[in-house]
Amino acid sequence: MQLDFSRELIPLSAPFTITGYTFTDVAVVVARLGDRGARGEGEAAGVYYFNDDADHMCGAIEAVRREIEAGLDREALRRLLPPGGARNALDCALWDLEAKRAGQPAWRLAGLEPPKPLTTTFTIPANDPGTMAAKAVEYAQARSLKLKLTGDPVLDAERVRAVRKARSDTWLGVDANQGFDANSLEALMPALVACKVKMVEQPFARGREAELEGFRCPIPIAADESVQGLADIEPMGGRRTCRA
Repeated sequence: MQLDFSRELIPLSAPFTITGYTFTDVAVVVARLGDRGARGEGEAAGVYYFNDDADHMCGAIEAVRREIEAGLDREALRRLLPPGGARNALDCALWDLEAKRAGQPAWRLAGLEPPKPLTTTFTIPANDPGTMAAKAVEYAQARSLKLKLTGDPVLDAERVRAVRKARSDTWLGVDANQGFDANSLEALMPALVACKVKMVEQPFARGREAELEGFRCPIPIAADESVQGLADIEPMGGRRTCRA
């Protein structure tokens, strides 16, 4: 099997702001695998809060070149590399390669049903309330919106109220990207409830999940940064928040 890879810088159409960061582009690594006339390709971006940038991803792929070119499969890849951008790019390339060898789509090889349209969320980056409301109106076709918040309960409440006023018809979720603590989230909660927010994503920093124990939250809480691999899932299921 032959391996080559490259990095690409994809500019964003507009700055994308979350807690503590503003992104203007996305650095990705594209992995390409060739074997017996077939060629698979996979692209991935790393996780910024782990410093999993393009240089790190390229280094990780190069470090396992011998094993890859010896013909490893997807299961062996899971044992060879930890979760991250490098493994993701290679895994996608291996799926693509296997599908092309077999002359079948990847979903069929995975034992899945044929793809069908699904409702997804349109994400609105953190900005001043008026700009976020205008973006919500611009996304007129969106049935679900996710708002990026920054951990300031006063400003975040204004953001949520402005978007809800602009779009009374849509499902709303919020994503703090680890920006809250128990006090700031509690201060924001009345506004979230009043605006009929349906989900709070990753309110606390990774590693501080225990602070959710007993937290009074009538809105479901979803993990993001706290779950990086299969081993992280089971501990998350044991967290109990109060729904009252």
